[in-house]
Amino acid sequence: MHPDTLVRDIDTLFSLPEVALRLNQLINQPETTPADLAEVMRCDPALSARLLRLVNSAGRSQVQAVETVGQAIGLIGYRALRDLVFATCAVEMFKGLPPERVNMERFWLHAIACAIAARQLALRGGRHDGERLFITGLLHGLGQLVFFARCPERYLRVLEQVDAKGAPLAEAERAEFGFDADTVSAALLAHWHFPESIREPIACRLHPERASTAERTRDAAILRAAERIACELRDCLLEGREPDAELLHAQARALGLVDSALDGMPEAINLEVVELFETLLPGSTLLP
Repeated sequence: MHPDTLVRDIDTLFSLPEVALRLNQLINQPETTPADLAEVMRCDPALSARLLRLVNSAGRSQVQAVETVGQAIGLIGYRALRDLVFATCAVEMFKGLPPERVNMERFWLHAIACAIAARQLALRGGRHDGERLFITGLLHGLGQLVFFARCPERYLRVLEQVDAKGAPLAEAERAEFGFDADTVSAALLAHWHFPESIREPIACRLHPERASTAERTRDAAILRAAERIACELRDCLLEGREPDAELLHAQARALGLVDSALDGMPEAINLEVVELFETLLPGSTLLP
């Protein structure tokens, strides 16, 4: 089996909305205007409303509220618009997975925390491309959902092995399939025509040094740190404890930052998680 085999037929199981597909086509055409994109978005008022809530979320620093899709396009650009739309659609797309296989609320809670952590780490490291890292963090785990959708019994066997033997999840995935969920995530995003600047850091999350450029090595390291911080915050929520300060210090040092660079970061993430969770999964609950 090859990861491309898993994702090639994913559209037969879960369909992206026509609006997302049309946006993708237009963005790849040089003559496309913001008005063209806004016109397509008007065909899906619910998606447009969620997009505006995302653009106006607390983690973004614009002073005035963005009130129209046209304003959003002018603020974040064509490709960031497409990435946010696809991210929003991905939440809806996999919503039908049986709850006995995967707890979708918990999955997306973790993904949202990872996305916010990645953006925070970029900001605290003096980077100005936090939006791209936000999308990278939000979508990095989609490979797990593909496994659940395409090979549910085999993937549940992987999780049982992890629980029974304590093996790292990626190692157990590779033993069963020959590749891990990060590789599948990157393959799915390639299928959806996401840029290499998002796909490669996901593929190299566990081994940032394997990335092709210094910038993507840095992005993969940020994603790895963000994922570890998101896991820590999830465990804190489930166990009712405070975040481990030494874990935060270790992630700061791994990124070349001083220990205090991540002070207050868990609180900042938790505040924004609630807002984004309600935006992306309206009607769901944050209760563990």
